[in-house]
Amino acid sequence: MSRPVRLLELVDLLASRRPRSISEIASHLEVSQRTVYRDIAELEQERHLPVVRDEDGYRLLETATLRPLNLTAAESAVLRLALDNPAIARQAHLAPTLRRLRAKLDAATAAGEGRAAPRTTRLAGADRTGASAQRVFGPLEDAVAERFEIELDYASLSGGTRRWRGVDPYCIFRREGTWYLAGRCHLRDEPRSFRLDRIAGVRRLGPRFEPPDGFDLGRYLDGAWGIFRGDGAHDVELRFSPKLAALVENARHHDGESWERLPDGSIGYRVRLTHLEEVARWIVGFGGDCRAVAPEELRERVREIAAGVVRSQSGR
Repeated sequence: MSRPVRLLELVDLLASRRPRSISEIASHLEVSQRTVYRDIAELEQERHLPVVRDEDGYRLLETATLRPLNLTAAESAVLRLALDNPAIARQAHLAPTLRRLRAKLDAATAAGEGRAAPRTTRLAGADRTGASAQRVFGPLEDAVAERFEIELDYASLSGGTRRWRGVDPYCIFRREGTWYLAGRCHLRDEPRSFRLDRIAGVRRLGPRFEPPDGFDLGRYLDGAWGIFRGDGAHDVELRFSPKLAALVENARHHDGESWERLPDGSIGYRVRLTHLEEVARWIVGFGGDCRAVAPEELRERVREIAAGVVRSQSGR
């Protein structure tokens, strides 16, 4: 089976109602389990498909959608040729997927004639976790599947400390090219996210646990700019310079965002978040072309980060 065909079938498997184990996927695709891990990572990195790992196996997040990209008539024609490629068409098990894909392409073409071009996915992204995460992936998978408590030798980025901490592991997931573990932190007695490449070791505590009723990864991450979650509700207001207007107008940075073009050409941007640290660091990255308007807590944090950058660059 060619790699493009295998990836198509993998998407179909993960999008089904029933979660799939790595061994089941490997058996179905007739490849090694290591290949399955690589393919899942590629789907997340290149297609931005949120692949979730919980105690039942791997699946796509229920709200997952493919990011759109406008196609020219020539590009649409090439896609149709690819769908009719005998190497793909002769794969009987892919027939339902190919029929659905052709139907969607036909509908998009009909809807777009004279107005908008058909749409398909965009390839982008990079794996920012690195090989270090793979060393702990197996033990974490076992803990999630068997629902037993674990301890993580974890390096906290915010506190700059490293310690063993107990966790009830709920699921493993990818977000923006990085693997995370979501679970209840025994130290804080609340759900937390742990980045896999900051985990130096995993050991079993022994007792089994029952995940809380109604835990949903999508709701858990709601209100976070990236991964960090907090207990507050901050109404964030930003102002982008006119030269960054296209960046805001033509991109999506958060599900709850809103923006408006102001008379001077700048962009007024608003979003409600539960934590401010990640968005503060994002603002500083624009080097003065994005200004925090509210809340004051965010303005102060941006000033602190920017001052720290200046100090570090002034030293020898």
